[in-house]
Amino acid sequence: MIAALLLAMAVPSADIAPLTQHGVERPDGSRINYWLGKTRRRSSGVVLVMQGTGCEAVSSKPNLRHAAGILRPGDRTLLIDKVGVGSDDGGPVIDGCPQRYWDRYTLSLRVQDCLRVIADLRRQPWWNKEIVIFGGSEGGAVAALLAPLVPEAKAVIVLSSGTGVPVGELIRAAVPPAMAAEAPDVFAAAHEHPTGQQRWGGLSYRWWDDAVDIVPARSLVQSTVPVLLIHGARDQSSPVSTARAGYEMARNAGKANVEYREFAELDHFMRTADGTDHMDRVLGDAAKWIEARKRPRRRARRS
Repeated sequence: MIAALLLAMAVPSADIAPLTQHGVERPDGSRINYWLGKTRRRSSGVVLVMQGTGCEAVSSKPNLRHAAGILRPGDRTLLIDKVGVGSDDGGPVIDGCPQRYWDRYTLSLRVQDCLRVIADLRRQPWWNKEIVIFGGSEGGAVAALLAPLVPEAKAVIVLSSGTGVPVGELIRAAVPPAMAAEAPDVFAAAHEHPTGQQRWGGLSYRWWDDAVDIVPARSLVQSTVPVLLIHGARDQSSPVSTARAGYEMARNAGKANVEYREFAELDHFMRTADGTDHMDRVLGDAAKWIEARKRPRRRARRS
């Protein structure tokens, strides 16, 4: 069930831009792998697109590049691999993922990795110091957490992510009843022994220990960046009530920079009940929203 939280969309192969690999070190000397798209512009902005749950290498997911191309055509795509992924130091593969991923991956580390990559980009002469941050599902939670931490952020888009409740509560609302009943004991065990050797719901005890009490919308409340929350009312992976709660939190805090768009007929993947994919339409609307917020405001005339 948790693994189903991956962001998916149909991708025409013709519009996928090539990527170049780059890297920056963490304090322990391990490498963060990140990927940049190409552009013909001498000076360019960046659109950071983050995947949902899972340990696939971002370079193997053309849907991420496709989303970036819709949101900010002409800007450079930025994709960042999770720890232990896309490198030779991940160790043995256990349950489909490198052991290093199980041992180290958390939401907090992912946020730190993003900040280190953005710091590395600041040294690049081509970057115009503008970044749009987009994430779906778990990636949406990370986008929300980044919102107040990146001064260059011009817009943040959170898709299909229940940001308004603790992650543990979100998961209990999304999984089958039998798993929901197990969750409190699992979370308690994860807090006591946050290890990568034990897993539940497709994620390690280390991940659960870090994530259970995080409420991503609290970071949105701390941000002045324009934020767009997008959710489908038919979402069964991140129930719509958890997304509405995030918007309510922002509204109750008087945050006029946060906008919420809900689609009654769409699910977690922006599909209707008959399976028709509306992701491109939703992303196209988000692109118009971004562009509207990048236009300079007219100065009021003095009388």
